[in-house]
Amino acid sequence: MFSNTLRIIARHSQERSTAMGGIVSRSVASQATFQTKLFKLHRLESGPSTEVTVTRDDALKFYRDMQMIRRMETSAGNMYKEKLIRGFCHLYSGQEACAVGMEAAIRKDDAVISAYRIHGWTFVRGASVESVLTELTGRRTGNARGKGGSMHMYRDNFYGGNGIVGAQVPLGAGIAFAQKYKETDNITLALYGDGAANQGQLFEAYNMAKLWSLPCIFICENNGYGMGTSIDRAAANTDYYTRGDSIPEIGRAHV
Repeated sequence: MFSNTLRIIARHSQERSTAMGGIVSRSVASQATFQTKLFKLHRLESGPSTEVTVTRDDALKFYRDMQMIRRMETSAGNMYKEKLIRGFCHLYSGQEACAVGMEAAIRKDDAVISAYRIHGWTFVRGASVESVLTELTGRRTGNARGKGGSMHMYRDNFYGGNGIVGAQVPLGAGIAFAQKYKETDNITLALYGDGAANQGQLFEAYNMAKLWSLPCIFICENNGYGMGTSIDRAAANTDYYTRGDSIPEIGRAHV
């Protein structure tokens, strides 16, 4: 069953690439320009440009990566329902563009640390689909040799998922502190969900990062629900991009 799942993903990926290749061969455009929605700003006079240009090669890569994550997660969900995956299985379905977009904006030697919804992030940071799925099924060929499961996968400069809600955010500040101490020009992305946004340790991390001017970007992957609880029921202020107090921030509508 597991081998069949990998073969199906590979076949769909090849079929998609072939079809896309046919479309590309008939196109003469080498890039495309789009207008995006305005960002919400906090302590900033101006935000990122609303005009975005992407090359054909980059657009195809982004699309393939998002498709691969979606198919991987669909397969993982089916395997979970068939009890081939035991324990937790936190899927990244619907948030593929978050990981693919952010990964495209940073370098491989920049650091990323996230919560427990990390299958997609593990893939874009360089892990194979097979290593993610075999980790989920507890096999020694898995990303963490079958011992980490859904919430604990790692790559170089990817400090993985963390099972304790919000605990990864101060760790991210610590990684950024190490980068500054070593005088590198790298940055750290510290990701968390809206369910962790009210944790006290987040605000402590914000304060230290601002006080010490750490190269850390705190990112709320807001999908509207912390597990099964709506953000409107859990938070008095759902404008999470304003939570950093003196830290300049930008916001978008939740994914």
